[in-house]
Amino acid sequence: MALLVTAPVAHAAPIYGGPTYDSATGTGYRSSALSVPVAPGSTAGNGTAVGYADKYSGGTDLGTRAVRLDASAAVATELGHLGTDSSGSTDSYAYAVNPAGTAVGFATKYTGGTSRGDRAVRWDAGNTVATELGNLGTSSSGYTISRAYAVNAAGTAVGYAQNLGDRAVRWDASGTAATELGHLGTRDDGVTSSRAHAVNAAGTAVGYADKYPGGTYSSLGYRAVRWDASSTLATELGNLGTRNNGTTHSVAYAVNAAGTTIGYAYKYSGDTSFGNRAVRWDASGTAATELGNLGTTSGGYTLSLACAINTAGTAVGYADKYSGGTDRGERAVRWGASGTLATELGNLGTSGGGITNSRAFAVNTDGTAVGYATKYSGGTNLGDRAVAWGADGVAIDLNTLLPPADQLLWTLTQARGISDTNWVSGFGAYDPDGAGGQAAYTRAFLIQVPEPAGLSLLALGGVTLFCRRRTRRA
Repeated sequence: MALLVTAPVAHAAPIYGGPTYDSATGTGYRSSALSVPVAPGSTAGNGTAVGYADKYSGGTDLGTRAVRLDASAAVATELGHLGTDSSGSTDSYAYAVNPAGTAVGFATKYTGGTSRGDRAVRWDAGNTVATELGNLGTSSSGYTISRAYAVNAAGTAVGYAQNLGDRAVRWDASGTAATELGHLGTRDDGVTSSRAHAVNAAGTAVGYADKYPGGTYSSLGYRAVRWDASSTLATELGNLGTRNNGTTHSVAYAVNAAGTTIGYAYKYSGDTSFGNRAVRWDASGTAATELGNLGTTSGGYTLSLACAINTAGTAVGYADKYSGGTDRGERAVRWGASGTLATELGNLGTSGGGITNSRAFAVNTDGTAVGYATKYSGGTNLGDRAVAWGADGVAIDLNTLLPPADQLLWTLTQARGISDTNWVSGFGAYDPDGAGGQAAYTRAFLIQVPEPAGLSLLALGGVTLFCRRRTRRA
């Protein structure tokens, strides 16, 4: 069955660009990206997204800065930080924003021009001030690291803070104190590692923790874990087998309102690895359900990963496609809530050998997904394009939704999130004059997608920051 894009959708979607860059003066923002967008009630349907961009002034790199883009504002807003070095450089990243407009991430803290480490921060909706969130202790010089990765509608944030390794933490909306979440054991010197990646409306958080048996120095691998809202206990989620020495790896990336969690787990039979596989863990237990793939090598090896899950339990992500044992590239896939079958989502053409790549990063309650697909014409690779997949699975190139004048300026390359009011965020290449006279640069975008036939963008969606395969550690 062919899985190609149909004719362009005959709707024009105005585009709101992220912060700009002037190549003539070397001033502005480059390499910007946005996280999941929302539509706060305070802006009455106008989309809002947060992310980050590299800041320059007169050709001098001033570091990466957290930014907020609101369709009701003329320009993107740089969010506050926690000080700079003597040259005015600093770093800050906004990773997530909730429906009220509260954003979280981190900023490097400077005191007297000296770095004190990256600190988890919160930016409230009505201003740009960075509020430093609590940590789990510092060095004698005041140095430590913490980061907030996700925030729910109530304002509860999760992430990690350093103290004898990385420790998963939770920050309640009512304050800034860091609550350490449980782990799966420590080394004999007390060091361990755990991080919380996502939190649902009820306050249930998911992520991973290294597993150490009996205080030994050697880890049995990082394991997907769940932390219930009412406690700090780490519940280890099931895996798809271990090596003969008991080692395996798994990570939880997202959790929906019902508590259903998705991510990946390495599949083992004895010491033989069959690749990391997309998995689902139900809220009522810990067993790992392997989600379907798009074929394997002759030896049974393949790779797949679930990135996001909606309220109905539909998950999206990507899987390597094999045909006759030959790798045909990564393909965006959808897994239904009631089964494990992997449904390949449409692409924008393939090479002459049938190879192409695509990934789905976010999904809304109606099952509409967004991500990217590599575009081919006559077997020629034209680069990645931001796409949306409706209920029918057909890939719609979001560039075809832009007004003709904007199509001369933009090439939208990745979509990262969708909202309940049809806003899509992502990034692409932006050519300021549309004629190649000025160098193109990476710029964030925010568009409100119309509802063409087959593409329903009605309900709240999300995006994960961690939809990539971890490098397996020895």
